[in-house]
Amino acid sequence: MGNNTASAITVLGIGNILMGDDGVGIRALDALRRNFPFPGNVTLIDGGTTIFHNMGIFAGAEKMIVFDAVKLDGPPGTVYAFNTDEYRVKMPRKATSHDVGVLNTLSMMELIGQKPPEVIIIGVQPKEYDKWSEELTPEVAAAIPEMLRRAVEQLEKWGSVPAAERAV
Repeated sequence: MGNNTASAITVLGIGNILMGDDGVGIRALDALRRNFPFPGNVTLIDGGTTIFHNMGIFAGAEKMIVFDAVKLDGPPGTVYAFNTDEYRVKMPRKATSHDVGVLNTLSMMELIGQKPPEVIIIGVQPKEYDKWSEELTPEVAAAIPEMLRRAVEQLEKWGSVPAAERAV
């Protein structure tokens, strides 16, 4: 029998799969879904690009992992992992609309008296994110296994261990 007190955990992939590397969050979520069976307290959600409008996703989670493209100063394919406090400090002015949406959604929850979930953002430095393409660049595609490794590591810290990895 499962643990009835397990935290409600959401893994949210965000991005636009039609805009090259901007879709890495969705691609990482798909790879996680294909490769790891999870216990019932873990929900995997494709948030697309409308994260700011999906506050209910955040409200339904106690803990959350967000996969996304994160434009910092590292070389393409660099994987980052931040909690929300680190994310607030490190996000540059050149953030995408959905990067800002994560922070705005959490702030709005606080403003209306809802307790936001504990959030870990696992992102990758994109190479191309403003050109029409359904393909990830090779550097960003190669980063997905590291994104999954970090997500599984975080889920294990939260006590929600996925079944053994299948072939990626």
